[in-house]
Amino acid sequence: MSDIDNNDEGPTIRGATHTDNGKDLRKLWDKFRADGDVESRNALTEFYYDMVRANVDNITKILVEAIEEGDLSQAGALAFFEALNEFDPAEGSSFEEFGSIAIRRAVVDEIRALVGTEETPEEME
Repeated sequence: MSDIDNNDEGPTIRGATHTDNGKDLRKLWDKFRADGDVESRNALTEFYYDMVRANVDNITKILVEAIEEGDLSQAGALAFFEALNEFDPAEGSSFEEFGSIAIRRAVVDEIRALVGTEETPEEME
């Protein structure tokens, strides 16, 4: 399928659903949106699911280039010591659970700080 529709009926619009071959896709979208048709959802999933791999690959490349393990280790270590000070065994959870959550949260926050935020599709329009 072509990525761009060059017909005379309107402006050029990106996306497979706006191509001549995309008319079938549009029907699947309409049926799925109208009544949650499972077969339409499955067909749309099969057609579009490569987007997951492509986006994950792109994000992985960005992360590998932008982040050093030492930065994440430092954030994790700080979170560990904060968790050590804040943990109360009387509350019923294990330190492993409490500390792991704190460390993961700190690492994700550090990734966000190092990489920054991407524009959402709505902001790009």
